Amino acid sequence: MRSRVLSTIAVALVVAASSLAGVGPAQAAAPIYYVSPNGNDSNSGLSPSEAWATLSKVNGFTFPQGSTLYFEGGKSFSGCLVFDSDNVPNSSASTPFRVSTYGTGRAQIQSWCVGDYSAAISVDNVHGFVLDNFLISRSSATALGILLQNQESTSPTQSITIQNSQITGFTRPAGSATTLGGAIGIIGYAVNGNNGPMNDIKILNNRFYGVSKTAADGPGIDGWGYGQNITNVLVEGNVVENLGMRPATVGGAITANGWNGAVIQHNKVRDIGANVTSCGGTSGILAYTSSNVTVRHNEVYRVEPYPSHTAGCDWDGIDLDGGVKNSVVEYNYTHDNAGSGLLAYTDNVNGVTWGPNTFRYNISENDDNIKAQGGLMDIVPRAPANALSIYGNTFFTNVAQTGDSTASACFNIGYASGTWGSGSQIRNNICHMANRDQYGRSGQFFYNPNGQTGMTLSNNLYYATNTPSWRWGGTTYSGLAAWQASGRETGAVGGNPLFSSPGNGGTCTWTPSAGDGPQPCPQAYTLQAGSPALDAGVNITGNGGVDYFQNAIPNPPNIGADAN
Repeated sequence: MRSRVLSTIAVALVVAASSLAGVGPAQAAAPIYYVSPNGNDSNSGLSPSEAWATLSKVNGFTFPQGSTLYFEGGKSFSGCLVFDSDNVPNSSASTPFRVSTYGTGRAQIQSWCVGDYSAAISVDNVHGFVLDNFLISRSSATALGILLQNQESTSPTQSITIQNSQITGFTRPAGSATTLGGAIGIIGYAVNGNNGPMNDIKILNNRFYGVSKTAADGPGIDGWGYGQNITNVLVEGNVVENLGMRPATVGGAITANGWNGAVIQHNKVRDIGANVTSCGGTSGILAYTSSNVTVRHNEVYRVEPYPSHTAGCDWDGIDLDGGVKNSVVEYNYTHDNAGSGLLAYTDNVNGVTWGPNTFRYNISENDDNIKAQGGLMDIVPRAPANALSIYGNTFFTNVAQTGDSTASACFNIGYASGTWGSGSQIRNNICHMANRDQYGRSGQFFYNPNGQTGMTLSNNLYYATNTPSWRWGGTTYSGLAAWQASGRETGAVGGNPLFSSPGNGGTCTWTPSAGDGPQPCPQAYTLQAGSPALDAGVNITGNGGVDYFQNAIPNPPNIGADAN
C-alpha cells in the first residue's frame, strides 16, 4: 500500500433517510495506528503525535478488524514482530490488516530473536495480511526475515501479500537442526503438528539480497508444504541477488515447495550459491513436489560457486525438480550459470510421478560453463514416465572447457535406460555449439549414453564449429548425414542459424517491478535473413501462442525461440 496517512481518520455515522432503501448507519472506519521511535507505549497510537514506541506494544495489542498499522519511515525498530489470531483476530481478505510506513523512506526492522524457526516478522493464520515498504535486517541469529504459516487452523489462511520491501542478512543459523533460513519462509508443514494450509500468497516487487556475492544469505524464498497445501502463489517483480548461502544448502534462490497453482514471473535472479559445496543445490528458480507452476519472463544468471569450484554440483538456472506435475517453463533467459540453464529432474517423490511438464521458448547463453551438470539442458536421473515437451528453445555456448575431456552437450539425458512417457517431444530447438573441450571439440548435441527412447525428435537445428556429433546409446553419429540416416529424427536441419549477434546476449537492462522484461532482450538471438531456421519448424498444438519475443507463432514457425 503506497498511501501515506498523516492524520487521524474520524469516526462518522451516516444515517440514510430513505426507508425504501433500508440503509442503516454506516460502519465506523477501521482505526489506524502509528509507531515511532519518538512515541510512547502509553499513548493511544491513533495519530503520529500519539504514536507507540516499541514492537512489544504492537505484539501485545489486539487490533480491530481491518486495521492499518504504520511505522515511521526512515526509522529503525529493534526486535521481532508477531502477528497471529491473538493480536489480529478478525481480519479477512475483504477487510485486510495492513502494515506499512508513513513519512519518508522505509521503516527498518532489525531482528534480535533467535531459534531454528525465528523470524523478524512472523505471520500466523492472519487473513488479508499486507506488508509494504520495509527494510528487514538481521542483527542476531534469526533464521528468517518473514515467516508465513498457519499453525492454528485446518482451513486455509486466505490472502497474504508481501511487497515493496527489502530483506537482507538472513540465513540458516549455525548449528540449526533444520534447513530453514533466508528472506521468506512459507511453511505448510508446521512445527507444532498442525499442517495448516494457505491460499493466495503474493510476493511482489521486493529485493532479497546479501552484501556481497559470497554472503551467507539465502535462500530468498524457501520453506515446504504438507503435500501441496500452499495454493495460488504469485512471485513477481522481485530482485534476488548475492545469496551465497550455506555450504550444504539445497533448493533454489526461489523455491516452490508443496505449491499447487503458482506463477513465478518477471524476477531477476543473479549471483546465487557461491558458497555451496553440496549436490541437490542450488538453483536460481526451483519447483519441488508442486503442481501447476508457471515459470516465465525471468532472467537467471551467475548461479555458480565462487571464486572457484571446490565440491558440489547443480547451480542450475531453472529446475522442475522431483514430484513436479503440469508445469511450464517459458520465455526465460538463463545465462552464465555454472550448471545447466534448464533442468528437468524427473524423479518421482512420495508416490507422485513427475510430469507432464513443458520447457518452451527459452534462451540459454553460456550455461553449464564449468560443466557442473554436463548439458545446457539436463534431463536426469531417469526417463520421465509422463510426457516431457521441449520445444522452441535456443541454446548457445562458446565456452572454452579446456579442462575437460568432453565439452558440455546441448541435451544431457539420463543415468539409465528407459522409455519416455507417451507424448514426449523434443522439437524446433536450436543447438549452437561453439564450446570446446581440451581437444578443441564442440559438445555433442545429444549425450544419451543409455539410449533412452520414446520421445519424438523433429525439426531441431544443429550447428557446431567443428564436426557435429550425437551420442545415442553405444553409437556416436558424426555429421548431420549420419544422424539423419539413423532415422531417429525427422526434419533435422543443419547449418549456421545466423543469429544477430551470437554470444553477445549479455545481461539485460530492465526493471522487474515494472514487469517490462527481460524481453525484448537479448536481441542477439533474433534470426537474420537467410537463416536455415526460418519457416523450418513444425507446428505444435497448444504452443502458448507467442514466442520468446512475444510475437505470434505462425504455422510453420521458425526453429528456436525467435519463432516468428
